[in-house]
Amino acid sequence: MTATFRLGFKNILGSNWTRVHHRWPGRARMLDREMNGPDGMRASVYFLVEVNQRPERRSLATILPRWEVVRSPHGRNDVYSDPAVHRLIGSQEIELGTRTRQQRYVTIARYQHVDTGVVWTGATTHLSSSVHTTAEKAAASRQIQGARLAEVCEEFSVDVIAGDINNVAVRPDTPRGILQAAGYVDWRSATKVVDADLQVHHRIGEPVPRTGKHLDAIYLGPRVTALDGRVQATEPDSSDHLGLVCTVSIAPR
Repeated sequence: MTATFRLGFKNILGSNWTRVHHRWPGRARMLDREMNGPDGMRASVYFLVEVNQRPERRSLATILPRWEVVRSPHGRNDVYSDPAVHRLIGSQEIELGTRTRQQRYVTIARYQHVDTGVVWTGATTHLSSSVHTTAEKAAASRQIQGARLAEVCEEFSVDVIAGDINNVAVRPDTPRGILQAAGYVDWRSATKVVDADLQVHHRIGEPVPRTGKHLDAIYLGPRVTALDGRVQATEPDSSDHLGLVCTVSIAPR
């Protein structure tokens, strides 16, 4: 039997908001509706990056009560899973390297799908941006991180990668090109992604548009079939990163 379930990805804090107009309590209510509302993400596992502070974690504990949490102590890349659907087998956090002051990490989480017994592995990360550095150093960091991410995912037989890649180009020296060369498929190539045109990413090294949305990523391994996907646009002001939702089917090994 194959394991079929819905996964979600979200950069919780984002980078393009003002304290005056986008305070966390209001955004937390938006996030709740974005996840649990009638037209919400309603996934059974969420890969969440930039879960940086206690208020966000307290809010998520309310939004996703009694869910199992893989906490990332350094990279702030957390994974939340519904224990009725997925049983956590193990997890770890691994450095990816950097050419800037900010080290980057990947969180690996290994699960058994409760209904089918299929074991699957997910990875989530937040690669280097050009904030507080140069575009050149950020690009060099992302090349290092993309190569290391591909190595880690091969080592741990990762089936799904969800992350804030901070990159739009597909070249041999960019994370997207490196992951593609390693055999991972961009979810937009694997299924029709509804509202994919709503993801408008700024160019690294150029000023961020005040209303710009960031293009995050889901990559799928060879065991994974994408059944549907969409950009979650129900609460566009919860972050400058729109949520990503994908229903996947994972075959047993």
